[in-house]
Amino acid sequence: MPAPTADARRRELGDFLRSRRGRVTPQEAGIVPGPRRRTPGLRREEVAAAAGVSLTWYTWLEQGRVNGVSRQVLDSLARALRLGDAEHRHLLELAGEPAAEPPGPATVTREVRDLLAMVEPNLAHVVTRRFDLVAWNAPVDALLRTMPERPSGEDLNVVWLMFHSAWMRERFVEWEAEARWLTALLRNEAGRQVGNPGFERLVARLTATSPRFRAFWESHDITPFTPSERRFRHPDLGEVTLRYMKINVENDPDQSVLVHYAAPGSPAAEALARLSRA
Repeated sequence: MPAPTADARRRELGDFLRSRRGRVTPQEAGIVPGPRRRTPGLRREEVAAAAGVSLTWYTWLEQGRVNGVSRQVLDSLARALRLGDAEHRHLLELAGEPAAEPPGPATVTREVRDLLAMVEPNLAHVVTRRFDLVAWNAPVDALLRTMPERPSGEDLNVVWLMFHSAWMRERFVEWEAEARWLTALLRNEAGRQVGNPGFERLVARLTATSPRFRAFWESHDITPFTPSERRFRHPDLGEVTLRYMKINVENDPDQSVLVHYAAPGSPAAEALARLSRA
């Protein structure tokens, strides 16, 4: 009997291929649709022909019945489905990257904690690849103290809080876009995390308890992290726009430092200074 990890990976691969096939229009693939065509995306036979594989084999691939796919075929499928760079990498990971080892308890080094303190009054916190919140600096702590119920244990997770905390929903001016983006970031990790019980448990909890997360997750949208800016709403500070960036912890690939910062002398910087004194 195949290992559960292999089964899960094949199912995820099939789901991803079906979702991408449904998003490529015949016109984008250079196909002239006939008057009776009802399929909004590509048909299986069209993807198979474009990738140079048999229809039967490709059907089995979508059904999770194929063991092992060559890099050449995966690249051909990526071209046929017009995948972007992040989607192409995701496809490769689902098709054969080694399963992620379940991480042990997160240990934040003294150097990382020193960094959190050095960037104050800017907001900084440490997250794992599944977005567990494992450390933060004083300005973030000042924000967390305003939560009606401070989370702990498995609930101390950025994705979980995004979908289950009314406090988080009130803080993000563009909550819908932020929640969808965060789900796509989590989905971007799925290929690396197949077989990781903690990751799978988080997704199962979110899927079971949040219809909005479930809809976003089942869209199979993925995105890599890119620095940008976001708008926050605070009852005392008003609306504040902050830039954000991620710093990978070199000696612990499961951890990253997220920093939200403001340009020196800006109104946002003044707001952060007031927050740090609260």
